[in-house]
Amino acid sequence: MRWIIISVMNRFATFLIAVVLPITALSQGQRGRPSEIPPGPPYDPAKHVNPLITYVQAKDFKPSSYKEAQEAAAVQTLGISKETGTLESIALAQPPVDAQKELKLNVKANFYPVVRQIFKIEGGGEVALYSFKPPKVQETNYFGRMSVGGMPPGRGRDMTNQKRFGKVPLPEEMEVRGEPGLFFEDEGTLTVAWLEEGVMYAATSKLSRKALFEVIDDLL
Repeated sequence: MRWIIISVMNRFATFLIAVVLPITALSQGQRGRPSEIPPGPPYDPAKHVNPLITYVQAKDFKPSSYKEAQEAAAVQTLGISKETGTLESIALAQPPVDAQKELKLNVKANFYPVVRQIFKIEGGGEVALYSFKPPKVQETNYFGRMSVGGMPPGRGRDMTNQKRFGKVPLPEEMEVRGEPGLFFEDEGTLTVAWLEEGVMYAATSKLSRKALFEVIDDLL
């Protein structure tokens, strides 16, 4: 009788381990998983502000006030300390009305305005910080996860003309402000992207890598 009880208890313990471990691993995976790359046409440096944001173009940004931009985009913008630099300008870009048709995308998505803040850095140079709500993609098989570099499943990485990032090398995955993020480098122009409290941020600059991360860490 004692052997039967011990056997049953061992099986029950084994069952608990089998159930709890996958749930724990899943919850950890969800917490630390990379965010999604916003859909858009392939990155073109002549048109777009950085490799991450291509559903709006540089010409779409119009001067705006802090209040108007923040309310229109429904995001929490960040600032920097006076010791690091000053806010030089703020602008807002509205997405296309029919993004799928106008941008010739193969996915349907709800796009949101993008806020651009340009900071003049105390030691020289500037940083453009873009803030926006991640687009809601309607397709469940969208391939935009950061970990795949914007490539459709089953496609080779050597297909440059098919890449979401254009000719820019695939980004380096790293931690940014305690969150999963990406680091792009395009001929001296650096872009760091991360998701923080439901808002996607992308900082683009010609500063050195060390200097750019110091500014990002200083964002309030």
